[in-house]
Amino acid sequence: MLQAQKAHLTDYSDERSAYLTQLTEEVHAEFDQIGKYALKGLDEAAARIMENIERQMQAFEESTELNKLQIEKNQKKAAEFEGQNADWNEGLFFKKTRTRGRSRLVKKQKAQAEMEEIKELTKEILDRKQGETFTLMLIGLLVDAISSSSSHCIN
Repeated sequence: MLQAQKAHLTDYSDERSAYLTQLTEEVHAEFDQIGKYALKGLDEAAARIMENIERQMQAFEESTELNKLQIEKNQKKAAEFEGQNADWNEGLFFKKTRTRGRSRLVKKQKAQAEMEEIKELTKEILDRKQGETFTLMLIGLLVDAISSSSSHCIN
């Protein structure tokens, strides 16, 4: 009877061991599947982020180019304005009173001040866009690093 119970216990132990082995294999398979889905999702997210970064970089480059063109245009206008004022002031030097000369000087100073403001605003805009782009690139690199490290952990 002891031998029968021992055989019965051995059979039960073998049956449970086989069941647990099968369950472990199924769990591993499910974890692998979950890992594959997670990596796929991370890869897709990283790709979307990189596309967004590339689009924003392209938009930034375009806006930078437009801003540069606008600055050049404004500088040309300022140079033309200064040239016209110089010629005009020389011709009218003896004909005009001091008050008119002063008002022109004030207008010229205001125009120069406006030019400086435009230059500063353009620089601020460019600096802000560069900061945003840099931040987005760091986020993209972080996502890429996470997806890379996740793929190493699953294997």
